[in-house]
Amino acid sequence: MPASFGAGSSAAPKLRVLDPANDQAQQAPSSIADAPARSPDAQRRVSRLAAELDLLEVLPFSNADAAFAPAVAAERRAKALGEEHLIKRAQLVQADVLGRKGKHTASGQLIREVLEWAREHDDIHVAARGHRLLSMFFDAIGDAPSAWEHALRAVELLDGSMSERLRADHLIGLGVALLRTGAYDAARERYRAALQLAEGLDDAPLRVKILNNLAWLEAEAGDAHQSMAIARRMLVFAYRHNVALDAACLDTIAHAQLLLGRYADAEATLRPILDDHDLSSRESEGLAEALNTAAQAQRRQGHPERAQVTVSRCLQLCDERGFGAIRVEALEEQASIYAAQRRFRKAYEQHIAFHEADLDLRAAQREASARTLQAVFESAEARRDGERFRELALRDELTGLRNRRLIETDLPRLLNEAAEEDRPISVALVDVDRFKLINDRHSHAVGDAVLRQVSAALAASTAEAGWAARLGGDEFLLVFPGLTIAEALVQVEELRQAIETHDWESVSQGLAVTVSVGVTSQQPGRTTQSAILGQADRNLYAAKDAGRNRVAGDLAG
Repeated sequence: MPASFGAGSSAAPKLRVLDPANDQAQQAPSSIADAPARSPDAQRRVSRLAAELDLLEVLPFSNADAAFAPAVAAERRAKALGEEHLIKRAQLVQADVLGRKGKHTASGQLIREVLEWAREHDDIHVAARGHRLLSMFFDAIGDAPSAWEHALRAVELLDGSMSERLRADHLIGLGVALLRTGAYDAARERYRAALQLAEGLDDAPLRVKILNNLAWLEAEAGDAHQSMAIARRMLVFAYRHNVALDAACLDTIAHAQLLLGRYADAEATLRPILDDHDLSSRESEGLAEALNTAAQAQRRQGHPERAQVTVSRCLQLCDERGFGAIRVEALEEQASIYAAQRRFRKAYEQHIAFHEADLDLRAAQREASARTLQAVFESAEARRDGERFRELALRDELTGLRNRRLIETDLPRLLNEAAEEDRPISVALVDVDRFKLINDRHSHAVGDAVLRQVSAALAASTAEAGWAARLGGDEFLLVFPGLTIAEALVQVEELRQAIETHDWESVSQGLAVTVSVGVTSQQPGRTTQSAILGQADRNLYAAKDAGRNRVAGDLAG
């Protein structure tokens, strides 16, 4: 897997930070404006602190815990010296550490304050670092466009005052942001430029990390052979320079081997992780991902029992360390392991659990992003962005339709209103026929395109009256307030035909897509959400049992 916040050294740079109690500059004026001309001794202390901050700025990449206290001490010394520029640099190091430790609100607030100071004082170095860290902030809360915007600004502001190490880091940050948006060629160009800078430095771990990110990029771009070639280059370089590969690098190598069908090799690559029965001392980055990759490799070799042990370790680690995203991926792998063991009911139940966990995670991430953004940027623009994130929290990310969370809020209200006002209301459950085969035969990317285009048809069908929602996976809900069951059946049959006759060949050669639909309406004795959805589900089963690609409803027998 790629480094989450750019590349970093696994060996912390040597650093000596003095305590202000032992610094003769403690009685210095509180601001540069009040300070007299500096004595040679005072100037030496300023230069020494600036040099220490050069090292502190790169330290969080390798050891965030070791950077915070020295950064606080450096801030105190800079205040004693009256050096605002150095104060702000020390504060940005602290913000960097806070972000890496998951304290995004505190980190974002501090970065914003420092950036405002940098703009007022036209401080290019501080502004460049602020934008670099703000890019990391937006990446952490899931706003890829804003992350790209600030990463680009951080590179544009690079000047000769910044070390080659920091210049490489800014290029890596832009590469990560571009990769998030799928701009593989542009990301590749930045990674290679960073690698060229790193080759002139005595920093072998940095070069390893850049090679790791390049290898992951090629895998994401669909070139498993090129990914493997770069991963092999990383492996050889690390061996020659005595750099221990962390879990993220091992996972990148194993991922490339997995894509090439070299399942036994992938398991062997991850053997240091698998054989470590006490993972508590290992860094978190890439650790759970490596276990999940190992489980896939074991399952695909035909060893579901070994895979079960590994995925259980992965899920336990996710629960212990709060890894939400990789936990969802591990739940999906668990479903595949059950299927490999021919425990198909368990596989089905686990697959449903995976989709529900995925929806909950995405909604929770968006809600958290909204709260964080609002706390950090207290302005009209930020409030608009916060509302946008809250709206997204109630929308399915892939299709833009309402999600289960909004269903649970709106459907009971509509059913109650219809019962109280004696108005009809109908619902339909829509399921894409043999959707797993579409993914297997045409790829998951085609499957996503199918879901988006089916969703567009569902939205169009309910545009005049009602709404459409994605329940999870390839199952959708249509709600038709004011329509009787007969009217809803006509409308849904038109929808089924529109989907069947759509030009699916333009999506993928040989692709055909149909849907099965179960329709029902609110009736006496069937007024609750669970009752009406239960009847719609039974009708959907009837449509599938009758051969699929059809509509079944209360009036359809």
